Amino acid sequence: MKANFIIFTLTLTLFACSKNSPNLESSSSVETEPSSIENLNIQMNSFTEIDSTGVLIFPLQMGQNPREDGNYSYKEMPNNGFWNIMFLNSNTNEYHLLTENKILILDYDYKYNAEEGINVSKKTNHIFYNVRSVDYNKDKLINEKDPIYLFVSDRFGKNFRQISPKNSSINSWKYIQTSNKVIMTSTKDSNGNNLFDDKDEILTYEVVLDKSEIPREVFQTEVKEKLKKLYDRDWKRIK
Repeated sequence: MKANFIIFTLTLTLFACSKNSPNLESSSSVETEPSSIENLNIQMNSFTEIDSTGVLIFPLQMGQNPREDGNYSYKEMPNNGFWNIMFLNSNTNEYHLLTENKILILDYDYKYNAEEGINVSKKTNHIFYNVRSVDYNKDKLINEKDPIYLFVSDRFGKNFRQISPKNSSINSWKYIQTSNKVIMTSTKDSNGNNLFDDKDEILTYEVVLDKSEIPREVFQTEVKEKLKKLYDRDWKRIK
């Protein structure tokens, strides 16, 4: 009797275990689709050397082959942008990505925004980037409707960070060598409609590189109010 009880107990235990454990045979027979990564082609079409330092910049684009059904797995990127940049120190063969965050790089500049044909006397210590990094209007895309931010890194592509204000889209900037400042103009979404157009205010900011780098508005509120009053006085529409 005791032996029968033990056998009965073991039978119940094995039955419970078989229900809770995964079915190895069925799981191994499940067919998975080939990874879409296999359809990607890394494209490093060109590269640039920074100031004869041996540090090379490789802007990254990506091509892709169609799947078996003829469709593509990934969204098409704008032709005028890069999704990342690879830096290679040709002296040491060390390399790294600019960032692992999702961004769209429109262009980069290590000549301090100097006019064409003008040599910059100061050695390049920074690289500047025009970047879209935020889905500002929440349409699940990063495209021309989203703001452009000004980013900066050191000349080796490290310490990558944003220096233009949030909720604003950069229009122009200039590095001022004597003060080590970047002066920039930026369109603020002042009416809160998720657009950056001629109905919004364009403000002027400054940052001191390698210090706090918090954008500070150059012209204070009282100055702007005075400008509004002068314009209102001289240019109001006559009824």
